[in-house]
Amino acid sequence: IDDIGTIVGNKDFLQQPEIIQALREYQERHLNHQTLPDGTKVVVTEKGRRETEVTKEPEPEAEGEGEQPPAETDPFEFTYVDEARNIKFTLNVNSGEVKVVNDAEKHHDEAVQGFKEQLVESLDKYIAGHYKELTTLGTVSVEGTDQITAHIEISCHNLNHKNFWGGEWLSRWTVTHTLGSSDFEITGRINIHNHYFEQGNIQFELNKSFDSPTAGTVSGDAAESIIAAINKLEENYQVSLEEMYEEISDNHMKNLRRKLPFTGKNFEWGVSKLM
Repeated sequence: IDDIGTIVGNKDFLQQPEIIQALREYQERHLNHQTLPDGTKVVVTEKGRRETEVTKEPEPEAEGEGEQPPAETDPFEFTYVDEARNIKFTLNVNSGEVKVVNDAEKHHDEAVQGFKEQLVESLDKYIAGHYKELTTLGTVSVEGTDQITAHIEISCHNLNHKNFWGGEWLSRWTVTHTLGSSDFEITGRINIHNHYFEQGNIQFELNKSFDSPTAGTVSGDAAESIIAAINKLEENYQVSLEEMYEEISDNHMKNLRRKLPFTGKNFEWGVSKLM
């Protein structure tokens, strides 16, 4: 970000509230992964927002100097919780510095906390079995005590700068479920963004919403049933994408190619014709 200020010849623009807010929203919109000092990776989410505590204490009041200014906070520093990993941390959206604050608070209801932990465990198993290793993190937050609303977010960032491409698959799911009941409902959305930049700049973006609730039935473990339903929704969408790619390749892309050379005649590939 500082480099942009150097290019435009004015770093003061970074202090504008609109710029700071845009940097924060970028981190949340892309469910960016951040690495803590101990190597643990966490996810930045809008659901994980918390109040930022004072990070700079005022100087001790010197005799005769009167009242000291109030404590200050860094305008670029925001506080988040990754509930799946039970970590509260701060992120400086300008420098990228990440610091651990403390362990995140647990839900006051033991049954709800236990259900959330089961969701996290099932989600981790799903990610390990269906996403490329070291590319994907998931997180879970819950609201309510009896009628539960669970927010499940999956963030996959697959980057290959050496070969000039990168992409992300971001899915956000909202599940309503009454503890002890045999049914639940799911709504959500999937956002896909790919970028190819070898000798060019091609970006590909898809957004799929699941606004109509998908009803599910608990079979055995509630958390496993919910994650299995998410698996089915994502898998069906993946299949539809593959069918779309084939349709584009077979019926559209080939029409962009020239059927004949400028001469209007087929090229003679036989060796005798080329000698």
